[in-house]
Formats: sequence, C-alpha cells, structure tokens
Amino acid sequence: MQQINQIADHLYLIQQGNNSYIHRRVGASDTVVIKSVFHGQLFIEDDSTCNTVHQRECQDLQNEWKILSQLNHPNIIKPQQFIPHHQLDPAGGNLQCCSLFLENATCDLHTLCKTNETSLKIIIKYFTQISIALEYLHSQYIAHNDIKLENMLVVSRNCVKLADFGFSYRPSFEDLLTKWLPRTLTPYSSPEIVNFRLNLEDGEFQEFCLFGADVYALTTALFLAIYKRPPIMGQFPTKDDQYYQLLINQPDLFWQLDFIQKVDQQLIRENTPKELLENLKDLIEGGLAEEYNRITATEFVNHEFFKYAQQIQGNQF
Repeated sequence: MQQINQIADHLYLIQQGNNSYIHRRVGASDTVVIKSVFHGQLFIEDDSTCNTVHQRECQDLQNEWKILSQLNHPNIIKPQQFIPHHQLDPAGGNLQCCSLFLENATCDLHTLCKTNETSLKIIIKYFTQISIALEYLHSQYIAHNDIKLENMLVVSRNCVKLADFGFSYRPSFEDLLTKWLPRTLTPYSSPEIVNFRLNLEDGEFQEFCLFGADVYALTTALFLAIYKRPPIMGQFPTKDDQYYQLLINQPDLFWQLDFIQKVDQQLIRENTPKELLENLKDLIEGGLAEEYNRITATEFVNHEFFKYAQQIQGNQF
C-alpha cells in the first residue's frame, strides 16, 4: 500500500475533521493540497453509522476527482491524483484512507474577507472570475451544489478558483434524496432547498433546479464578502425570515437596514460610485429572488454591475 509519507517528504496539517485530514505537501518543485478521508472507524461508537459516514465521504471524494477530471477552466481548481486505498500516519497509527491531490492555494475567500485586504475592487475581480467559472460549470450541465466563500480558493492576488466538488452533480431529481443534496442547511441554502429539506420527512416536496440554487449561493457569497453577514436574519432563508421577506417584498426597506447602510456609507466615503452600488443592489436582488424569478449564471456574469465596474476599473474608488 502507498503511504502519503512515501509520496511526499513534508506534510503540514491545514484542517482536521472527525474522519478526515487536509494537508499541504511542500515539495522541492511544487506544493499541493491533499484531502484524505479514513476508511476505518474513528470517534464513532456505532459501527454501522461509522461505516455509512465513511463510505459516503469517500464517495464524495471520488466524485470530486471524477468531476474535476472532466473540467478544464482557469478558475476551477485542478486535480492531480486520486488514491483510493493507502495509509496515513497522522498520530502514530496507520489509518486506511483515500486521498485526493489538488493544486495549492494561498487561502480561501472566507479567511481573506476577515482581513482588511479585501477592497471592493478585489471582491469584484474575484467574483468576476468565480461567476465565469460557474457559468462554464453549468454549460457542462454540472451543478456545484456547495458554493460558499470557503470553497473559493485564492491562488494568487490575481486569481481565485472554485473548489470542493464533492457534492457536484449532473442533476437528476430521482437521486436528490440519497445522494447529492447538501446534508445541512446554511445561509447559502436557497429557499427551495430549505423547503425541500423541511418537508422531506412528510414526503411533501417539489422538484427544483440545482443550477438556480448555485446562483443563490453565489449571490449570498458576494453579499457576505461585502456586507460581512448573510442577507437573512436566521440560519437559513425561510418564508418567515424577516430580512428575506423584506428583500423579496420590500427591497427598498431591506437596503435601509442598519448593517447595510453602515457599509454603503463607508464605500461612498471611499469614492465608490453610487451607480455601482445601485447595480450591486440589482444584482443581489436578481440572484436572491425566488426561484422562478432568479437570474441565471450567464445573466449574473453579464450583469451591469460587472460591466460598469470594468469601465471604471482604472479609477480610484
């Protein structure tokens, strides 16, 4: 069996879960990221539960390799190798696992947006790239299904890449119940996914489009990057969420919320054109609209917000 320690001389732990590790391998000529999922039992007493969890997460990793191997885009992370069975020795005991090798990145946008290094110009540049990557993905009839700031990896100051394709999928409604629907609800979950999940046990659910859910998540990520919090009051958008209902039914009142006004006023003090902010609001409203009114990835890419930003990119704002 192959061991990662035999494949690489230097491994540095980036992230650790109950049954997974993410390492950065620093080699003589290049640096890669290695995602590993254990086959054996770890931290879970119920054998059947443990095996199910591990099998599912190994399938996610293999699915990520399969999907990424079919794609070729400058703003989508590139895979290098998938090893289905080998040993990892993170704490003195060899553990059976599978691993996916990916190109290296500096950090993710979630981390970057916590710093003072993310001006509106940088955010626009990165989201231009990510939205084009998503448009390409949808042109290949693939839904990413887990878009969030944490899955947008900064490779260099001028390049960001969409990553984490474990949930990515060519949508087929019959398979949604057991396979690729995100397993937890988050602020990035679209209202139709929330409705699907909340009504799943009762057997009352409606078919929906994962491509539209991707656009909702992308728009939420853009809002988070600029306004530093989700556009909803609760943990995920429901028909009772006060902020989301304002956005859908009374958008003028939504944009007057204190946390939004505080950021807008700061952007205006930084000489951000008011027309750019108005275009931003229109883009957010279109991307977070109810499913039947929501814009597509192509409409997102071609929105006036990005066109106007490109026109004035040489100016200070």
